[in-house]
Amino acid sequence: MRYTVCIGAIALLAPGCGGQSEPAAELPTTTAPPTTTGATTTAQQQMSLELFFLAPDGKLVAASRSVERTQAPGGAALRELTTAPDGARTQVPDGLQLTIANGQAHVTGATLDDAALAQVVYTLTSFSTVQSVDGETRADVEDFVPAILVEHPTPGEAVTSPLKVTGTANTFEATFNYRLKDAGGNVLAKNFVTATSGSGTRGTFDFTVSFNVDSAQQGTLAVFELSAEDGSVIHERDIPLHLGH
Repeated sequence: MRYTVCIGAIALLAPGCGGQSEPAAELPTTTAPPTTTGATTTAQQQMSLELFFLAPDGKLVAASRSVERTQAPGGAALRELTTAPDGARTQVPDGLQLTIANGQAHVTGATLDDAALAQVVYTLTSFSTVQSVDGETRADVEDFVPAILVEHPTPGEAVTSPLKVTGTANTFEATFNYRLKDAGGNVLAKNFVTATSGSGTRGTFDFTVSFNVDSAQQGTLAVFELSAEDGSVIHERDIPLHLGH
């Protein structure tokens, strides 16, 4: 079955609980252009968070969101998880608190159902400083992960050629296919990919896609598996993108 998730712009949440006693994680940051008011000039530091929400089929979908830079990025990520982007939903409640010690994250403040736990585990373990959440690792929430999970790029992201695609997959013999289309549905590129493992064991993948468009436009990256039984398309995920010229 095919699922498409469109990730839109989300307003930043007001600061709340969370992020206590956690080390700062290494995250890509950008600096916004200076804003001048009279004689005062300020530059607001931003950082990008990798978040995970639920697609319509209940499986995880990645999203990225820029927030004001903080020394407690894990707490900021938990707050952002309470508001899902367009086309996705969240089970993560508000008011969560976070502590991290020796790579182990501990979340308190509310009871998490299985779906919410999957969101939190994948989000917090995207930080290099976190290996597990309340004793649970990514392998423990596999039921909520699609066969092919693209972590980068995220839906709605602006990309240029060559497009770098990373994520994890658990497919038959570790192989799957991709197809990149432009706004008119024309195929710009297609090929197959082999992850580091499959057939019951989730592996990672990392590949690049070269493409050429005459002008900036909408496009779609589809990843899917071909059934070993009849060759039909299964486990398809469509990721809408902004293709740059």
